[in-house]
Amino acid sequence: MELLKRGEDMMPDWVSTTASVFAGGALTMVSAWLADRRGANREREKLREDRRERLTMRRNDFQRETLLALQVAAQKFIRGTGVALYKDRIAFRQTGEWQKQLLGEDLSNNLLQFVAEVMLLGSRISDDEVRALANQLRAQASCVGRSSDKEAAEQWMLAASDTHQAIIERIGVLIREMDEWA
Repeated sequence: MELLKRGEDMMPDWVSTTASVFAGGALTMVSAWLADRRGANREREKLREDRRERLTMRRNDFQRETLLALQVAAQKFIRGTGVALYKDRIAFRQTGEWQKQLLGEDLSNNLLQFVAEVMLLGSRISDDEVRALANQLRAQASCVGRSSDKEAAEQWMLAASDTHQAIIERIGVLIREMDEWA
């Protein structure tokens, strides 16, 4: 009798094998799902990192091009301011009056264009020092044209030239730093 009881309590072999197969399959599916999820997360993170890197590169390229354009614009602006000062000196020698004559239309239009370029490009630069120097250059060059006498105009021109030199040097530093990061 005991034999019979023991046999009744026992489960047939096929049931335990089937249960083991189902449990193993379920564990395999869960493991695969977790691996896929981790892989998808890694892929999303990689895509985010690639996007951040592309944006950083575009931002750096934009800054580089803007810095180089600002160097050219500042050079044209300081040159135009120097030409205007020279014309004022010539007129002063002829008339004895400081800045009572108008600049030629071409020079006046060029100076307006150059100041606008310096202002526009300077506003796009992310470096605070370059933006401040660009604003300082515009202010000093403006003072050259508004000076009440020759000496003051020449002093403002010297100050503007020094500021121009500082802009060129600072932009050079920034460009070299960008080249080191690339």
